[in-house]
Amino acid sequence: MRYKIICCGLLCISTIALFGEESISPRMNQIQVIGTHNSYHKRPQYLTWAKDYVEYTKGWDYEHLPLDIQLENGVRSLELDIHNTPEGWKVMHAPKFDAESTCPNLCECLRVIREWSDKNPKHVPITVLIEWKSEGPTIDKTITIPQKEDLERIEKDILEVWNKERIITPDFVRGKYNTLEDAILKKGWPLLDHVRGKIMFIFHNRAQLRDYYLEKYPNLEGSLMFVNSRPGEPYSATVIIDNPFHEKIPTWVQQGYFIRVFGGDPKHLTINQVKTKDERAFSCGAQVISTDNPPGEACPKTGYFTTFPDGSTIRWNPINSPINISTPPEYK
Repeated sequence: MRYKIICCGLLCISTIALFGEESISPRMNQIQVIGTHNSYHKRPQYLTWAKDYVEYTKGWDYEHLPLDIQLENGVRSLELDIHNTPEGWKVMHAPKFDAESTCPNLCECLRVIREWSDKNPKHVPITVLIEWKSEGPTIDKTITIPQKEDLERIEKDILEVWNKERIITPDFVRGKYNTLEDAILKKGWPLLDHVRGKIMFIFHNRAQLRDYYLEKYPNLEGSLMFVNSRPGEPYSATVIIDNPFHEKIPTWVQQGYFIRVFGGDPKHLTINQVKTKDERAFSCGAQVISTDNPPGEACPKTGYFTTFPDGSTIRWNPINSPINISTPPEYK
């Protein structure tokens, strides 16, 4: 028996030496998860009559469970919309009209996520998209457009709740490579087993706010958040595209980019259209498929909710899945 154990140990060492760690452990971008869009959202109280008069308010006709319940139901990506108020970063969709939230501010939302994570330390990484909403200052004059110094408060709020050691940062992914993009294309993302129980933040905004963030963190050195990017930029690693039919997504996934898409929406599409869009989102290889209807939150009209064909919310990626892996990506 002792001889067999020694032989097995030597075989593992030899395998790692010849083929590297990736031969026995998959990477974090080789999975696919279900996430939620506007994860904090609660249905506005007046919506039952407003949607008969204002067409676009029909898009607000959904409500999410609290963040920890979503995580318990298998969701592994969340989206938080933030507004720059005198009281700090408030989480909501639109002031006054669509302002209900299961968690009132950024710190509280992050605290709910962390407390669930503390209880489930083996979970695959949780991705959190943070997006500043431009509607705020137009509707409420006390809400202001963020400046460079305001963006620093996002990171301050993150560190108030999460220890940096539990955050998957751009520096952690970059390692010794010159740029973040070089790292994900040549070395790849961290091993999945090395990032269980951790969280990754993506700053959703592009244009001026992203430029402000990059001015402080060129190539994202020292930053806590990745940014919404496109291939070809030195800080590229994470890509947010709503349309899963974008023809380049499978190629980008194979190259090493981490991509989020939006699946079918029963509020605006027929059930067949929803299923077609979800099927494309699943097959394109995007690591995150966001929805308004995850498990436990079926569409009231159709009963439809988004899961992978096998009924799971976490699975191996169909485009770049590891070879000879039979166990599920997440385990208790």
